[in-house]
Amino acid sequence: MTTAVNADAARIIGQLQQGHTAMNAAGLGSPALDDVNNLLTKMIAEAPDPKFRLHESVELLAREPRKTAKSA
Repeated sequence: MTTAVNADAARIIGQLQQGHTAMNAAGLGSPALDDVNNLLTKMIAEAPDPKFRLHESVELLAREPRKTAKSA
C-alpha cells in the first residue's frame, strides 16, 4: 500500500510541477501561483491518500467564487 501511495504522490506532484512550469512559461507566473503550487505539493506529499487529497482540493477550489483580474 505504501508503495502505491508514494507512486500516486510522485505522479500527482510531477503533474503539478509540469503544469506550474507551463504556466510560468506562458507568462502566467506570480508569487501567489508559486504559493498555491507549493501548498498543493506539500499537501499531496503528506497525505495518507494523495488521490483523495487532490480530489478534496479540487472540490474546495471549485466551490470558491471566481475572481477576475478586476476583482482580485
